[in-house]
Amino acid sequence: MFFKQLCLVFVLCISHWLVAQEDTTTCDASCHCIRNLTPAGVMISHVHPKNEWMVSYRYMHMGMGTPIQGNTALSELAIYNSYLAYTPAMQMDMHMLMGMVGITNRLTAMVMINYLSSSMDMHMLSGHSHTMNGMTMSSPSTMNMNTQGLGDTKLQLLYGIIKNEHTQLVFNLGASIPMGSIQQKGTSDDMFYPSTRLPYMMQLGSGSFDFQPGITFVHQADKLAYSVQAQGNLRLHNNSVAYRYGNEWNANAWIGYNWWKGFGSTIRLEGNWLSTMQGADKSVYSFNEISANTSNYGGTRVLGQLGLSYQFEEGFVANHRLAIETGLPIYQQVRGIQNKLNQTWIASWSYSF
Repeated sequence: MFFKQLCLVFVLCISHWLVAQEDTTTCDASCHCIRNLTPAGVMISHVHPKNEWMVSYRYMHMGMGTPIQGNTALSELAIYNSYLAYTPAMQMDMHMLMGMVGITNRLTAMVMINYLSSSMDMHMLSGHSHTMNGMTMSSPSTMNMNTQGLGDTKLQLLYGIIKNEHTQLVFNLGASIPMGSIQQKGTSDDMFYPSTRLPYMMQLGSGSFDFQPGITFVHQADKLAYSVQAQGNLRLHNNSVAYRYGNEWNANAWIGYNWWKGFGSTIRLEGNWLSTMQGADKSVYSFNEISANTSNYGGTRVLGQLGLSYQFEEGFVANHRLAIETGLPIYQQVRGIQNKLNQTWIASWSYSF
């Protein structure tokens, strides 16, 4: 339903542009990055003029809590009926460094590298014992897993199909290069993963080359801007450990207003659809905890996001931009059992020159 509504919004936006289209077919630097209202969590919004560069840094935090099945919360005891451990909380922090350059007035190249840090808490029933390699050992009631390191690298080409003073329709085509490790292992004394690979959620990359197409419409007139966007992430093959993540589709619709000088705010609706995983890592026991089971990946989430931004226009900080955005789930329906998404935070800095 949300996807159909977003398609309708997209058609209406295009229709509005066709009705209000100006004769201007060229665009100078004032069309881009000045009074830019793009939310902190949106990576692609416009192409850059020839030879214009933009560098940016983003920090994203994602916090997850009580496990749900579908959209229903499960008790700790219900998890123990099927799994050895209960995971009450998970979090992921991502640092993203991105560079963009205008190759021509319509064609822009982009590269983004990521650094990830993931953490998962695990509880076991008090007094529970675990058999490993024929030996029975007592288990601590609380444990923690964490990994950190470079993630997959993203490469994109953006082309401005429509580009004038107020409107852009941008088609992007890119790939995700599997630079992130899928060989993260537990310590030698880890109860569940002793010197063996950690579950999928704790790995740093997908391990596969991914195809990433997308299209973005954005219109800005005076103090108001709005945009709709659809992006895909298509997994091309199983990785070296014999699994692949599901294909993913992401849709955004946002509206922003510039209140005073460079200060603006945005409201954004984001939908994400992730299909089921294929294959499995044979070294991971599926019933250790929920993230070890490939049946517990995929689903649908819709988030509401609120953002603030400030564009510096004068002095030595001219063309620098700061933005922050926070989001809460409006709807989530997961496949299998997964930790519920609680909240996201994103902060960004960018500089155009």
